Amino acid sequence: MTSQNRIFLFLAITIAILFVFVIIFAVFTLYLRLRNMRTAERWQRMEAKWEPQILDLLTGVQSIEDVQKRVGKQESLYFLDFLQRFAQRLRGAEATVLKQLAAAYLPVLAERAKDADPPRRARAIRTLSILGLEPYGETVRAALDDPSPWVAMIAARALAGMDHPEYAEAILDRFHRFEDWSQNLLVSMLSSMGPGVTPALRRTLGDRDEVPRVRAVAADALRDLNDLAVGDQAAGVLETETERDLLAATLRLLGVVGRPDHLEPVRRLCRSDDFVVRASAFGALGRLGGNEDWSLLRSGIDDDSPWVALQAARGLTEAGGEEILEELIAAGRSRSILAREILAEGRPV
Repeated sequence: MTSQNRIFLFLAITIAILFVFVIIFAVFTLYLRLRNMRTAERWQRMEAKWEPQILDLLTGVQSIEDVQKRVGKQESLYFLDFLQRFAQRLRGAEATVLKQLAAAYLPVLAERAKDADPPRRARAIRTLSILGLEPYGETVRAALDDPSPWVAMIAARALAGMDHPEYAEAILDRFHRFEDWSQNLLVSMLSSMGPGVTPALRRTLGDRDEVPRVRAVAADALRDLNDLAVGDQAAGVLETETERDLLAATLRLLGVVGRPDHLEPVRRLCRSDDFVVRASAFGALGRLGGNEDWSLLRSGIDDDSPWVALQAARGLTEAGGEEILEELIAAGRSRSILAREILAEGRPV
């Protein structure tokens, strides 16, 4: 056999192998598609069977026992998934009825929360939090220590979203696990727990052994909750701490809950070397200060950082110093365009 023939033979074999792989891939894709279609059809049949039963239960036509008779032994997990989706649309007495219906099936779900597969654990924790947080609160709380950060976050959001401030300490004690998550998400999660969480948030803000970012999240959550009682503590944090995010968050907090007697640390931080801290300080100064602070606020408008200049200009309007901005516009100074924009923000169109 010549070398040219051997090359042709090699190419033919290679093409044949590739063709076989393509056929196998196509068959496997078809199999998955058919399996998914069968699963979807099975779901539709089960939901078509259960939905009228649930509606009859909610209207008093059937009892919980009547509905449970329509659920097969192998359908418990499917039924719970159906119930948790249904329950999210209900409130009050109707939601309570669904939880009573689900109670008989929750033990198997609690076992699923220990499954080796993280997505299964996450789904079990989410469903437990919707249908059975009261009896299975400890199971959900234990998931805060799950090896999977995703499962731990599902548990934290479930506990925070149910207006149960008694779980605040457990969540905050493990907040270091969620450092890489969006700060806005973490703040929203904590503030959604309501005023009952403020004692735990104050303790976190004042804990110098805690991670600064966690303390910053606590400060922003206290700001969202408008916790007036934390003003003195926040001013104390400004006197003792140096970390950028913590100082900025505490200044934002003080701008909402502070009093004029908290102004000294705010004024000092308007001269910080860090532009993020300066910007937050000028923002707080505008809300807490008066005409005695106009000069300092005016100096901030000439800051090298446009963010600082923006906060200082807005601060002047909040402190009643619009006339200074009008003077800047009249003089045609370098920040006159900024002054014009800030004044326009506060005037009706």
